[in-house]
Amino acid sequence: MKAANLKIVLEYLSQNRLMALSTVSNGRPWSATVFFAFDSKGNIYFYSRPDTKHAKHILKNSFVSVAINHYQKKSNVMGLQMVGRVKRVLEKNFKKDYALYRKRFPWADDFKNDHELFMITPTEIHYVDEKRFRHFFRVRMK
Repeated sequence: MKAANLKIVLEYLSQNRLMALSTVSNGRPWSATVFFAFDSKGNIYFYSRPDTKHAKHILKNSFVSVAINHYQKKSNVMGLQMVGRVKRVLEKNFKKDYALYRKRFPWADDFKNDHELFMITPTEIHYVDEKRFRHFFRVRMK
């Protein structure tokens, strides 16, 4: 991703905390709202129990989509959609990746016994920002 686009995406991610995560298994879609953190490359991290429907779907199909929408009191339309692959964070990376998540959500420690950390690597990112781009159309960032 171009550095300028990455900067825009990271700025938008920093202003939001919740995302809609969509998964599919056996041709059946599912969406869940989860808290997220992100790294400097634009990878997205979320914390979830392995017995949730979306976590079970991920075991069968690692492709996911994400929507992050930012409520604006004025008429400015903003939103980010992405497609990517998700995986559980490996033990060797857990400490570093969990630190990113915990920095944003200190309460995460309360769920260490029954949650796992997942990472989404985006393969496609689209961004809508009426103020920045002067229109309602999505702009492909990656």
